[in-house]
Amino acid sequence: MDTEPVERDPLATPIAHATAKAYLLLALLIALLAGFVLYVMHARGVFEEKRHFVLLAENSEGVAVGMDMTFSGFAIGRVAKIELGEDGKAHIHVEVPVKDARWLRTSSVFTLERGLVGGTKLRAYTGILDDPPLEEGARREVLIGDATAGIPQLVATMRELIENLKRMTGEEAALNRSLANVETLTGRMTGKGGALPGLIGEDGAQRILAALERTNRLIDTAEAKIAGSGGVLDTSLAAVDELRRLLAAARESLRKVDATLDEAQKIAVNARVASEDLDVLRAEVEGSLRRISQLVEEVNRKWPFARDRELKLP
Repeated sequence: MDTEPVERDPLATPIAHATAKAYLLLALLIALLAGFVLYVMHARGVFEEKRHFVLLAENSEGVAVGMDMTFSGFAIGRVAKIELGEDGKAHIHVEVPVKDARWLRTSSVFTLERGLVGGTKLRAYTGILDDPPLEEGARREVLIGDATAGIPQLVATMRELIENLKRMTGEEAALNRSLANVETLTGRMTGKGGALPGLIGEDGAQRILAALERTNRLIDTAEAKIAGSGGVLDTSLAAVDELRRLLAAARESLRKVDATLDEAQKIAVNARVASEDLDVLRAEVEGSLRRISQLVEEVNRKWPFARDRELKLP
């Protein structure tokens, strides 16, 4: 009796040292995984020396652990922990690598910005880089800028504004009545007589126009009597010119008197002649003074402001 040979599966052939090779492969995978984790931790700065700061905020809405803190648009630190302090404020613990901590100074300002679009942003601002560095564990207040905080108040204000507009534009609103009165007033102003009838009425406008016309006639008459040809002003000016001429003649006579007196003192021999000249000059001076007196009286008589006079209106 013949027996058939049995065919063997090549995959069923046992592998030499299979267990050792499996352990070796597992160890290699673990090493690769550990190396990747270490690389990621190094890239994240886990092994770098860090400075720790505490930021105090009214609330921590929008803040999460691991969130970056930026300076001039670059991430220089991250939020390590958030807790509620004994003072009722949110304490945000921030870690900053030593190489980036040089950007934080004692005068630095920290802000927490919440916009309408996008998440919350934690930012640091330093105006004077020459100030002393921010010390380890320093506590700083955070300025919160919330763009959404004013939305409820804005909505309430807009609602109140709309209600006011409705009341102002209603049919019985005071604004509509005022506009109607303005329209009536402008209609009167465009009529005969201009704006005056619209302001004080037709009767008042007529009385004012009549009074103005009478005043103009009175002014014309007074001007003709005072400043016209042959008027009081013209006559007074002529009298003033005559007075000036007489005063000039009197001064000339006085100068002659002075000259004669000087001559009389120097020349005793001609004393009789000088005294005769003095008599003549004295007569001239007296005549000039009399003419001046008459002219002054004439000016006082003609000058309209020398005494109270009654001006009769036409």
